[in-house]
Amino acid sequence: MARFLEKEENILTKPLFSLCFPDEEFLKEHYGRDGEGLGCRTAAAEMDGSIVSMAQLVRRTAVYRERELPVWYIMGVCTHPDYRHRGLMDEVLSLVLEQLSGEGEEYCFLMPVDPEIYRHLGFIHDFHVRTKEELDLLYADDGLSLCSARELREGAFSEPLHIKR
Repeated sequence: MARFLEKEENILTKPLFSLCFPDEEFLKEHYGRDGEGLGCRTAAAEMDGSIVSMAQLVRRTAVYRERELPVWYIMGVCTHPDYRHRGLMDEVLSLVLEQLSGEGEEYCFLMPVDPEIYRHLGFIHDFHVRTKEELDLLYADDGLSLCSARELREGAFSEPLHIKR
C-alpha cells in the first residue's frame, strides 16, 4: 500500500533513487550532503521491507495569464526493476493525485521518459520545454523535452502554463 513518507524517512529512498538514476553528481545534488532529500514530499510503496516505488513532489513556480502560481512538480518517479509491471506506480501516483486534489491544487506536472506512460492517469497536457533553463528547472534527464500536466480540477487549463525560474 502506498503512503506518504515522513520527512526523516526521505533518506530511505536513496537506494532506489540511485539504482534508477545512477548519475552520482545528480544523486549528491538531490540528496545533499546529509541525505535530506531536498525536503520534498515523497509518496512510496514498500514491499519486502524496502521502498520499491516512489514519486517525489517539489514546489515550482508557473506563469499563468501573467500571474505567478506555485505548482507541484512530480520528480524522482521510479520503481525497482524487480517490482515493475505490478501497478505500484499507479498506486503511488493515484495517492499523490488524490492528496493534491484534496488540498485544492488545480494541476501538477511531471516529465516522463515517454508521455504515454501516464496518460491513463490523466497526464495529457504536453508542454514543450523551450530552453536549457527550463530543462534544468525541471531536473530533466538528457534528451527529455516534454512535460506532462494533469488537471486536478476540471477546466484548470484554459491556456498553457509556462514554467519559469
